[in-house]
Formats: sequence, C-alpha cells, structure tokens
Amino acid sequence: VFGATGHQGGSVLRALATDSLYHVRAVTRSTTSEKVLELALKYPQVEWVEANVDDSSIDKAVTGAHVVFGMTQYFAASANRSEAKQGQRIIDACVSARVEFVVFSTLPSALQVSHGECTSVTHFEDKHKIQQYLAQQSVKWAIVQSAVYFQNVAASARWDDNGKLAFGFFGDTLRKLPYIDVNHDFGTIVKHIIDNRAKYTHAVVPAVSGYYSPQEIVEAFTRVTKIRASAVGVPFEFAPDANLRSMFEFLDKYDMFEGNLVKVPVEVATPEMYWEQCRFHGPPKK
Repeated sequence: VFGATGHQGGSVLRALATDSLYHVRAVTRSTTSEKVLELALKYPQVEWVEANVDDSSIDKAVTGAHVVFGMTQYFAASANRSEAKQGQRIIDACVSARVEFVVFSTLPSALQVSHGECTSVTHFEDKHKIQQYLAQQSVKWAIVQSAVYFQNVAASARWDDNGKLAFGFFGDTLRKLPYIDVNHDFGTIVKHIIDNRAKYTHAVVPAVSGYYSPQEIVEAFTRVTKIRASAVGVPFEFAPDANLRSMFEFLDKYDMFEGNLVKVPVEVATPEMYWEQCRFHGPPKK
C-alpha cells in the first residue's frame, strides 16, 4: 500500500489490515515518522518498508507482493519528478516484480471532460497519464478515481462575527458535486475491488459516496450538531495556486465523472453519517 500515512492509502491500509486474509505491506518514506509509529502500534500486523520512487528501494518494496495499491501525491511532485513520472516508476517496479494485480488511484483528464476548454488542471492530467501508461502494461489492473473529500469541508470552516459557522466553497454552493468520505469509503471501495479483482480487471471505478451540493452538506452539519452554519461561495482568485484555481473552475462547470459511475456494492456515507462520525463542531474559537 503506497501513501499509507495519507488519506487514500491510510484508508486502504485500515480496510485491509482488519482482514486476516491479507498480509499488508505499507510503503512510506520514513518508518520512524510519528504517524508511522502511531499506526504501527494500532496495526502491529502491518509490515512497514521505506521506499523512494527515485531509487531502487521502490523495487524492493513491491517484490513478493500479489496486489499493489499505487498512488501519487500532488504536493510531493516537483519540476523534476512529476506525478506522471512517480506513477510510471511504481508501475515499472510492479511489472518487473510480476505483481499479479495493481489498483492505481488516478483522475479523469479535465482536458477531455471539458472538450478542450480546461487546459491547466495539471494534476488531473498527470494522474490521467499514469492511467494511460498502466493500460499499456501486461499486468492486470484496475483504476480508482476519488471524488472530492468530505474532509475538505471541515477544513474550510470559520466562525463569523455573529458567532455563526461559515464553510467556504469555491464556486456555486447549490451545484451538486461528487463527494467521498475518503477516510472510510475509499478504502472500503478499494478493498472490494481487490476482493473481486477478476470482476474489476481493466475497470475504471469512481470512488463516490454521493452527489451533494455544498448547501446540502452544511444543512446536514446543522441537523447533526444543532450549530448554525452557512455555505459561503469563495471567489476562484483566492485559490492557493493557479493549478487549484483551474481545478475549482473545472469542477464548478463539469461533472468530472461525466455520469459514468460504476456501482460498487458497499455501504457508503451520507453527509449526516460523515458529520456524526467525525464529530466536528467547528474550529477553536479565538
């Protein structure tokens, strides 16, 4: 499992580690990090290995594995090591090690979905290149593509001057977008794919809990917590960088999955279920 200390990989690790059918090997850049030590205590049955996509340690990390969950990180990419190059390196190692099945986390091409209009969503295009590269290999594979994280909603919360909680969203707060509880549902979906890999060989599976508008998600928060809250639209120019601004503009106009949802028969979270589980009641008041 790559990315085992992050949202997606961590979700996959938790889903697999609780099933005695699997021996889980978690790949990380440092086996002495605080997060790894915390997870190692919680899941003592998991094997932890250090690996870097830039050297031969990546080959050792996948040697002997029957199934690999691969992913790349936008914020870990650089001019010399794009996400596409990271992903291709992982795939090459899997092919060399004769891994039986690879599940890779990618994204659709914003350029293709928008019919050429959205040209600057770099990480969507890089992740899509990984998907194209994997499809050319001899290894059996499946693709999983994550929706927007419910977890990002809580991160945007701020108290206004009237003591009301405001959740910030880029774009139309009434537009329905695909969302997922990445900490639970993503791993559950990936585990189902691995459990039934013969069925999902060469499938592209969107990981989606459901389609909801920001307004619906915030209304669910109020129903669960009884705390007054509102969904507030944030201008695109306030995005952290140009790539993320392009992404928010793309998501505000296009359905990233174009309605092509592969139904995975697992229980997934509603906004109410997510808020009940995460127990978020707003950021600390100053």
